[in-house]
Amino acid sequence: MVKMKDIALTCGVSVSTVSRALNGQTNPDKRKAAYIRQKAQEMGYAPNAAARTLKTRRSHNIGILYEDRMDHEYFSLLLNELRASAEEHGNDMTFVRHSLHGEAGNYDERVRRRSLDGVVVVQADFNSADIIRLAAGSIPTVVIDHAYEGCDCVMNDNRGGMEALVSFAWQKGHRKLAFVHGEDSVVTRERLAGFYKQCAELGVRVPGEYILAGHFHNPMACAEAVNALMDGQDPPTCVFCPDDFSCIGALGALEARRIRVPQDVSLVGFDGIRLGRMMSPSLTSYLQDAESMARSAISLLMDAIENPQTHRPRILTVAGSVLPGETLGGTK
Repeated sequence: MVKMKDIALTCGVSVSTVSRALNGQTNPDKRKAAYIRQKAQEMGYAPNAAARTLKTRRSHNIGILYEDRMDHEYFSLLLNELRASAEEHGNDMTFVRHSLHGEAGNYDERVRRRSLDGVVVVQADFNSADIIRLAAGSIPTVVIDHAYEGCDCVMNDNRGGMEALVSFAWQKGHRKLAFVHGEDSVVTRERLAGFYKQCAELGVRVPGEYILAGHFHNPMACAEAVNALMDGQDPPTCVFCPDDFSCIGALGALEARRIRVPQDVSLVGFDGIRLGRMMSPSLTSYLQDAESMARSAISLLMDAIENPQTHRPRILTVAGSVLPGETLGGTK
């Protein structure tokens, strides 16, 4: 194994000079530093990770906390973008396991045991004491789609997204708009607020029976809700679903009843998953910008890790865009 002293002997410099050159520290002789780095590469030098951690007090390893199953296309895309962005900053990514898998101790303790530099909370029970403790603690933490006071957060524009979708449906002539929403959460509350706000601004009355509680990523629950809406005395002409995957369940339920989409009733999803674009009819949805979400989260986390004295927690909102599809048609 090549060591720094071997490089120092080859280059005719001291070990401290080699160390400064390899760690990118300021050196008045930039040519010499470049020469040292080139020789180190040619000799096959690889820094010892443990020694590097002791010296810099950094593991260059970021924790990712995701409690749900890995079968949601949007979150899979987001996790992939987080990994790519973390690697661009020279970091590895480690999943922090949920306690149901048998590991003792809370998240904060597990992160410390692994010497992780920081954590991105992608999906979790945001009301749990475990998550709140982590977000409020001293470990740099960024939360996706949930806001805690004094913690870095990156939010999808859930309110603006729903406003844009309602306007899009209204422009198609729809005035009888229903909404099957997901479980109670910041995301659901923001989308409901956007739905009601835009309907009010457009003069669209929303009967109470047009708002039904469903579940995210649950086609069966959405199918039941849409069936209930269709069985009502005055069915809506357009139904907004919790997400694209749920919308697929609604589409199947309507097809089983020989209710045509979009000729008889229109459907709108949320997320913009690729599957929805490949279906026939293709889903009308709101495309969330996973790449910008990931880059914003890693950027905030890196600043918190590298500049602990000056970093101030922020809440960033990332806008997406309406994704036109074939499940939203015009009214007769």
